[in-house]
Amino acid sequence: MEQIQCRPHLRVASNTDRLSLVVGMPVDDVPHDRGSLEGAKLEYLPYALIHAALTRVPMVETIVAPLVSDQFDALDLAHELDRAGYRGRLMIVTPRLPRPEMIKRELASICPNVKVHIASPATH
Repeated sequence: MEQIQCRPHLRVASNTDRLSLVVGMPVDDVPHDRGSLEGAKLEYLPYALIHAALTRVPMVETIVAPLVSDQFDALDLAHELDRAGYRGRLMIVTPRLPRPEMIKRELASICPNVKVHIASPATH
């Protein structure tokens, strides 16, 4: 079982900080071509703490998560983000898919106020 790096406490970001949460995945799998993550502070946390994190730090810009993990999948996360009222960006990390737009469409139907992006994991 792979270890997930987590920080026990999130600090409250100032209004000028760009904050992204990496949920339930190892640091090494965060895409190297981070695009909108460039310059953002990354905080790593387990799936079980997503509601607590969004309550404590509501200005999260992007949430990065795997398509599937041992604890949850992207559909589970989308439901939780919708329940929490999240309005940011969701970056789903997955190996190349033949039709990624199907995943994006399904996630958008669950959490319509979230902009979904599909990304490939970092190569090791």
